[in-house]
Amino acid sequence: MDVKLQLSVWILNGFFFTVFSLEMTVRNSELKLCKENAAVCVMDQRDCRRLVSAAAHKPLNMSCFYQRSSDDVPSVTCSWKQESNRNYQPDTSLVFTRGGRISFCSGIFNPTAVLNVSVRMKNFQTGAETWSSPHTVFLYEAVKPSRPSLTLIGCSEDSLVVSVKSSSDGSCRIRYKLNNVHQWTLLPDSVSVGADRQLIFTIKHLQTFSVYRAAASCKPKVGVWSDWSSETSGKTLDRAPSKPPDVCYRLDKTNSDGSLLLYLMWKAPDPGDAGGRILGYQVSCDGSVQNVTGAMALLVVEEGNCSVAAFNTAGRSPAAHLKVEQRRGDLPSVRNLWVSSSYPDVEALLVQWKFPISPSSVPPISYLNLQWNSELNPSTSRWSTVDGLSSSTLIKDVDSAESYLITVIPVYHQLCGPPQSLSADLKHGALLEVVGLKVAAVNKTTVTVKWAWQRRSGPIRVRRYRVMLRTDSDRQSVSLWPDQSQHTFFSLTPYTQYSLLLLADDVTRSIVPVTTDFDELPAVATATPLLLLAVTVFIISILSRTVYKSYFFPPISSPRGSTTGQWLMDPSLQKCVEKNILEIEDFQVRDVLGDKSLITVNPNSLLPSEEMHEDSPLPVQLSVQLSVQLATLKLDSEYVSEAPQISDQHRHEAHSRFNQKEDEQLDVSKRHFDEFEAHQTSCEEEFLLNSEAENEHGDGSYLICETDYITNSCFRADGNNSFSTA
Repeated sequence: MDVKLQLSVWILNGFFFTVFSLEMTVRNSELKLCKENAAVCVMDQRDCRRLVSAAAHKPLNMSCFYQRSSDDVPSVTCSWKQESNRNYQPDTSLVFTRGGRISFCSGIFNPTAVLNVSVRMKNFQTGAETWSSPHTVFLYEAVKPSRPSLTLIGCSEDSLVVSVKSSSDGSCRIRYKLNNVHQWTLLPDSVSVGADRQLIFTIKHLQTFSVYRAAASCKPKVGVWSDWSSETSGKTLDRAPSKPPDVCYRLDKTNSDGSLLLYLMWKAPDPGDAGGRILGYQVSCDGSVQNVTGAMALLVVEEGNCSVAAFNTAGRSPAAHLKVEQRRGDLPSVRNLWVSSSYPDVEALLVQWKFPISPSSVPPISYLNLQWNSELNPSTSRWSTVDGLSSSTLIKDVDSAESYLITVIPVYHQLCGPPQSLSADLKHGALLEVVGLKVAAVNKTTVTVKWAWQRRSGPIRVRRYRVMLRTDSDRQSVSLWPDQSQHTFFSLTPYTQYSLLLLADDVTRSIVPVTTDFDELPAVATATPLLLLAVTVFIISILSRTVYKSYFFPPISSPRGSTTGQWLMDPSLQKCVEKNILEIEDFQVRDVLGDKSLITVNPNSLLPSEEMHEDSPLPVQLSVQLSVQLATLKLDSEYVSEAPQISDQHRHEAHSRFNQKEDEQLDVSKRHFDEFEAHQTSCEEEFLLNSEAENEHGDGSYLICETDYITNSCFRADGNNSFSTA
């Protein structure tokens, strides 16, 4: 007895139950005849009594076939599906019944027999037994032949040739698959075959230089399909590639002699598109030819033409031609490269990026080369091409136990842009995390933040990092990518406290407080009107004070500022005890006839001039009788001001002229002149000077000087104690 159990479906129904596909094979030597019923053969004698007492029979979808083994032992194999607890397999047996009396159970398995087959199943957990309804089997129609044999005869670039040999007349079918896949492909047609004769099959439309596995199954004219034969394998041949490789290049200067370092990159054509596998590439530049097995070549060349062709054992592909020339300006790379993973839900890596911001002089992206290789084994790399309009792709051919270096290279026609690379694995996605978030600069309306990227062997799986600057009423956020290390937030409120947050998939990692600077403009704008008002009030107060003083308190001359006042206030001056009054009659001038009259003396006429000579006769002799004795004068400081003084030089010149004309009156005139000089006073034209000379007893006299009569005069003395003026 051979029992096979195959797990099919899990079902949750209170407990965990499993739907099993059960198959049981019984040889005729394993059957026993029941004593209670001569028409029943069982595998266990106890089933004879159980069959009699069975209360009900359960319908069961069952199929059976008849087969002779290699040692010519007949057997019947039945299969069905049974629901059972996964921890307890049912106790199963088969019961065969025939319409007539059975003499020997070992002879019931023959092609002419018609049998009814029932299945007894006992549940070990509950102890309940279940009997299936009888299933009628015509062994003639249920004959299953033995497995055929399959042999590989030959192969070509896209096909395999096999031969099939069957043990009976009938038909055969073929299935095949690639060596590294699980799913089989069944040829749609079956081919007739004779017993012990070879049948030739050609499996077409295969990939070149690939390993395939194949198997065959046959059935007689009346009967069921045999088991699949043992698998045979075969390998298709090479074919010369039919398409040129996709090639791009980049030039770098090596030194000052003008030589250039040429980077050539290409993607191997898919076997289905190119028509064959690629063993290597033949690179030809300026007559220099070399074979390269990798996906990149470095050549020291000058500007010129290059070509790249793929080859294998069958030949070369058409060549891809390049015109190598220096290009001004740098080509941009992709931005914001990131890798995320949904493992174990999806065993693939999602690679995302943003297109570069290119100037108008840069051509559009034709396509992108995506390369990934194991970091432990960098020499083994795989490539794929992504459309120039795509910003993401899915990498499925990855191992969960390895980390990969993923590189994205934009291609601008035949120019390779700078690559962007990122390490990632299937369990964690990108192996980078943000650390060291800090504030770099702050002013009134902007905040600049910086951060760093740190490689980790297994960080928490993060699809996106963000940094947020927020208050209770405002917030700004930006996503962080490995090609960035700082960002500036604009349009902030001055003198406001913000919170700087680092978020990993909206989960806060760190918080940094920051406060914007104080804004001086509002304060200045507020203080300026007040300052202007204060200045205006100050100016008005000064002007009003000046006007008020000029109208109500006119300026008064200060005696302290005049020579006379300083002389009068000299403490060493001797005071006179007599009262002295200047008589106006003493200042009258006698003419020739003896009459006296007042004259006004011009001091400028006394100064020496060319028109006046010493010997010139005076037209008029004026005599002023002056009997003046000056006492100490007490001047009111409110009415005395400084007057212009007669210089010593003019005074001496006047004396010389007087001495020459009137020698006889010199002594008298000089004495009166010096006495007058010692007591002269001056008065301003617009004020009346009242002076009071006090004696030691406190009494005094007032001296009244009028500018109409006395104005800095120069007097000439005559012999009668009088002064002559010219």
